Amino acid sequence: MKWILKHQWLNFRRSPAFEKDLGIKIFLILLGLFLLMNLIFVSSNFNELLDGFGIDTEPTILINQFLLYYFISELGLRYLMQNVPALDIEPYLHLPISKNLVSKFLVFRSILSPYNLLAPSIFIGLTVSTVIPSIGLSKGLVWLLFTLSTSLILHFFNILIKKKLENSNLFWTVLLSLIAINYIGNNYLNFDLIPLGQWASAITNNPILLIVPILILLFVIYTSYKFFLENLYLEDLFDAKMMSGEKFTGKLRNWESKGLLNTLIGQELKLILRHKRSRSSVMMAGIFLFYPLLIFSMGKETQSEFMAIFVSIFFTGIFIIQYGQFLWSWNTNQMDFFLTQINPYKLWVESRYRLLVYSVIITSILSLPYFYYGYEIMLIMAATALYNVGINSMLIMRMSLWGPKPIELDKSSMMNYQGVGAAQFVVGIPLILGPMIVYAPFSYIWNGQIGVLAIAVTGLIGIVLRKPFFNAIANKLKKDKYKLIHDLTI
Repeated sequence: MKWILKHQWLNFRRSPAFEKDLGIKIFLILLGLFLLMNLIFVSSNFNELLDGFGIDTEPTILINQFLLYYFISELGLRYLMQNVPALDIEPYLHLPISKNLVSKFLVFRSILSPYNLLAPSIFIGLTVSTVIPSIGLSKGLVWLLFTLSTSLILHFFNILIKKKLENSNLFWTVLLSLIAINYIGNNYLNFDLIPLGQWASAITNNPILLIVPILILLFVIYTSYKFFLENLYLEDLFDAKMMSGEKFTGKLRNWESKGLLNTLIGQELKLILRHKRSRSSVMMAGIFLFYPLLIFSMGKETQSEFMAIFVSIFFTGIFIIQYGQFLWSWNTNQMDFFLTQINPYKLWVESRYRLLVYSVIITSILSLPYFYYGYEIMLIMAATALYNVGINSMLIMRMSLWGPKPIELDKSSMMNYQGVGAAQFVVGIPLILGPMIVYAPFSYIWNGQIGVLAIAVTGLIGIVLRKPFFNAIANKLKKDKYKLIHDLTI
């Protein structure tokens, strides 16, 4: 196993992007250490924080009450950001290395994930500062073992989710139903479907019960190991999500046959669904669709027109922001194919524009439930949708040409800064502030409704003038095509 570890280190150290991204790596390490130090500080001073907030509930009882919410949050964090351990097995196929050894290595490597430092940083400090003074040393250590083993169970459960269960509608239905039923029961019906806090108290009082989480941990470790062992073939490691994407994109063939423009849009949709990085970006955009619910639920003060415009422009244009900022980088290693074709550049530009417009139409339809917060919110949603179609979609297409950088599409977007340049740090500013700048003078001179109307009219003007914009972008692509091919080739 030590040789595999050595090969992994050499592969990491000799990577072409290692020294290029060294500054970002050092920054992320320092940021992670800063976060862990803050978690250790907070957990070690938990009693003092409770006294400062005037909370007189017994600290250990309070901690147990929130254990379930913490572990649900940890599982969500792991699912979104933690990568499943991977190994390029092709160089080892001709060597006398058993699948058993490689599978054990993948299990061992997964444990070295930095996300496994979160639970110790929180629970060791809580145990020393709060739990042991409250219930004693022996019971406190049992409580610590229970929480750390639960965190490791979630670690291996996350691997199984991503590798085996992620495409199962039944799994997601059961999981979300359990969370929803537990939330409703806890808040309205006075019962807990998953009484994790009570289980923690029971195990603390009866240490023999600690064998249950330990057995569950051994089971998920063995299940993960068996999965790696049974799928350690090149054909079996083929991305299952890509296969599901193939099934969907196969349905686009009839649509693609209706003109070159639809063919280009279909090719881009296939690119999105067949590659991990683009799929991850779309999934992240989907998560942000709940952003208005979070903001508007905070009270009337969060439903001011300025806040509503900010939330609405973000909501209806989330795909434009998330996907459009790398609009040309998605075609890394393919720019020479696109830019040397006889097809007019203008048609290629229009196909990307239409894809962004379709995304705004979809998010506008998904915004209908927010009618619950009043028709004024829906008018703002409609106005910002027009603004996104007429102004922001074209603005992002132009700004994404500011020094685009290549992206490896088969890598996840989590903690991945490929393609990120100076443009990505400023691209959101005009997209978000633009409608507010349009709104402010009309609202000040007349009223808020006139300001919202001005946003909609601005978007309509942009839609009417889209043809000259297509020509301008097409000329830019034609002028800089060789530079783009060079810059977007890995």
